[in-house]
Amino acid sequence: DDLDIYSFHINSTVTSRSASTVITSSVANQMNESKEIEFHVQIPKNAFIRKFRMMMGGEVYDGVVKTKEKAQQQYTDAVLLGQSAGIVSSVGRTMEAFKTSVTVAAHKKVTFELTYEELLKQTHGKYKLQIHARPVKPVKDFK
Repeated sequence: DDLDIYSFHINSTVTSRSASTVITSSVANQMNESKEIEFHVQIPKNAFIRKFRMMMGGEVYDGVVKTKEKAQQQYTDAVLLGQSAGIVSSVGRTMEAFKTSVTVAAHKKVTFELTYEELLKQTHGKYKLQIHARPVKPVKDFK
């Protein structure tokens, strides 16, 4: 395997009826050439993304939230130009997919960090927090 997902952490803090969840994934490109690395997670449909950030080569890249139409146009333009791009898309009634990709140089690493918040729903007097963690392969440091 040419990619090493060496760290995958999920930290969720619940306060009263709201939850803030941070998903952090670190991946290394073990190839002798650049490789496209994808970050794909599922978040609850009623959640909103508060922050997305990538750390690579000592640089921090913060994502920007845009309208659906503007985001789709910029995503389409970037794909046509062969650039790395990401966009949130709906995949069902209760979950949404957040997916982005970036090209990582040979033997370099990238860390993705996604923070989302949600208002928890009460059912039969209890609140339910759903967290989906499905790394595509075994992870050495999974928390």
